[in-house]
Amino acid sequence: MKPHHRTILTPLALLAIAALTITTTLATPVTAEGRTAGDSTAAREQALTDALREAVRLGAGVNIASQSQASNFALDYDRVFAAAFGYVKSYKVIDSGMGKDGIYHVKVEAEVSPGDPNMNNTMALKQLVALKGSPRIALDIQENITGVPPNSGYAQAWFEEAAKDLQLNIVDVGMARNQEMKLSRRDEALGNTNSANFRNKDITQKADFIIQGKVTGRYEGQQSMYGGNPQHVFGMSADLRAVRPETGEVVASATIHPNNNLDSDQGSPEMAAKDILFKLLTGRESKGQPGAIGLFRKIFARWSSELDLGRMVRVEIVKIDQSTLTAMEEKLKADPHISGVWQREFDAQASTFLDLETRLNSAELTKSVTDASGGAYGIDHGTENYLLFVKGGSGSTEKKSIFGKMFGN
Repeated sequence: MKPHHRTILTPLALLAIAALTITTTLATPVTAEGRTAGDSTAAREQALTDALREAVRLGAGVNIASQSQASNFALDYDRVFAAAFGYVKSYKVIDSGMGKDGIYHVKVEAEVSPGDPNMNNTMALKQLVALKGSPRIALDIQENITGVPPNSGYAQAWFEEAAKDLQLNIVDVGMARNQEMKLSRRDEALGNTNSANFRNKDITQKADFIIQGKVTGRYEGQQSMYGGNPQHVFGMSADLRAVRPETGEVVASATIHPNNNLDSDQGSPEMAAKDILFKLLTGRESKGQPGAIGLFRKIFARWSSELDLGRMVRVEIVKIDQSTLTAMEEKLKADPHISGVWQREFDAQASTFLDLETRLNSAELTKSVTDASGGAYGIDHGTENYLLFVKGGSGSTEKKSIFGKMFGN
């Protein structure tokens, strides 16, 4: 007879199970819709945010726009987006797209719980990372603070610490490049010259977003206010932005305006500079000090909208005439797997740019674009969010004809 093992739960485990049971029981299923005018990528994010805001209103009876201190929804939607995840436990998009009236709409089904009104930015973003995963984020922060060692890297350290706390995927592009060069040398040693040459070109995309920054500062010396202990005083400013590397699109920006009277009681100028910079980057939004956390929020608003609504892909077509382009756009708009087509720039003698909203992967989208061109244009180069097409490129009718003649097909 097999012995019977009894599992004994600790009071803490019982409390956690009870809390989970209560949360699950209290979760309310709702269907909500969000709407925003415009065809920009930000409009998609705002419409998704508006749908989540409405879901929280219906499911929890909470106005998170007011709670998150968003004074202007179009500018501060990222705050509302992050705050929603104090209440929304899961959701899925059941319909989305641009209407003929120029309004982008998103309809969601969501599970909404009573939530925690005291949830801060970090907690909400952690919940979002757990739900959606993390994009690859690279850092390119330039720092020049007189009075401390050059290239001190304090701002870079803040972003690395903040990313670690949020469990984000931070990519060291330099290390990734070094590893690629090692693989290139291995390919050369094995005689795989094509693979080695490809790696040497350094054209693979290593990050989904790059946070760029320029931090400047100056040590003003020590000052004693009202007879107190001497403080190290600095002037500081910073310009930060998050960029999509394939297209150069600025997803978000943040400015820490110049302030020449920042002090710290740390023991040395170096420690004081780091202390001051960390406080500036952390910010206190309730007191009008936005800090840099907004960059992470807007990155995640973009990342989530691409996962849920379909990613935006920039398509460049070299030397296409207007009539061919018009016919091509109509075919792409009729494709059920492409929910949006926007012409951004036309130049018959150079490059024409389209933005496509789609859930197709790169190979599938490449075929759709080639087919929409009547087989005239094929892929020349591509990444996940950027595709370059040229006449007679790979997959085109002309290219297939050439290969057919070569191989007798």
